[in-house]
Amino acid sequence: MKLLFVIFTVITVVTFSSSTLLAEINEELITQCDEENNVDACLEVAEKYVNAKDYTNAYKYIDKICSSGEMLGCILQGSFYLQGIDGEKNPEKAIKYYTKACDRGEMLGCAILGGMYEEGVEVEIDFKKALKFYQIACDGGLADGCGAYNELYREIGLLIKCDEYKDIDACVTAGEKYYEKEDFENSFKYIKKACDGREMLGCGILGYFYYSGTVVKQDYKKAIKLYTKSCNGGEIDVCLVLGELYEDGETIDINLGKALQLYKKACDSKNDKGCQKFDELYKSECSTDPKKFCKKYKK
Repeated sequence: MKLLFVIFTVITVVTFSSSTLLAEINEELITQCDEENNVDACLEVAEKYVNAKDYTNAYKYIDKICSSGEMLGCILQGSFYLQGIDGEKNPEKAIKYYTKACDRGEMLGCAILGGMYEEGVEVEIDFKKALKFYQIACDGGLADGCGAYNELYREIGLLIKCDEYKDIDACVTAGEKYYEKEDFENSFKYIKKACDGREMLGCGILGYFYYSGTVVKQDYKKAIKLYTKSCNGGEIDVCLVLGELYEDGETIDINLGKALQLYKKACDSKNDKGCQKFDELYKSECSTDPKKFCKKYKK
């Protein structure tokens, strides 16, 4: 759930649902806001200024709303700073106002903070913080907070199991989720935890990090070592990758014997692609030089 986007849409469309663009500001409303501290009047004045794209005056009245103790005004202030309307962005101030709203019982502020940490909006992605703020919003009665918490936990709650309960499968899942979000440093961190915990799929993925030079220095020898460990541990798809590397010889020395061996291992495990690769290589190599190594790998 892209809750942060939904919240910004709600703030823009619902809170500032306009009557008429560029409407003349009603002096009576301004008086009610400035002299009587009528929050509803201040909000309506701010709305009209926003509609007129006069964000400086709009901010003035939103600030007055927040200062009066109406936390929706603080949320709107945060959004001004986060989006940089009529000025430069200031994420630190945005977080300050969202936190103020959250701490004083406005659950929408908590949910926005959760969305920022989930999506990495002007902050480092931190799923644990996101879950924390979603939980606060949910406990405070915001249904969207509960939905966001449940959806995020289904996706990355296993991360907690990896860190706190040493659940190796969870480490792989966490690494994959971070990779999908292009947070490669955290992805590498959790995949390495999985491999260190003897999860062979994790070792295969870790091999890819070294092979591609993602986050770490490119190291083909280390990649091959990790691929081999993963293959020997029963990850047949990794055996195929390794076989192709030995067959192609682009980054390591060609070794068709090892390639055949790896393809045969995959084929023996009922892997159709492994059988196909074995047949193709066997026929192309062994028909021309049967004494070389082909007899050993004959089906």
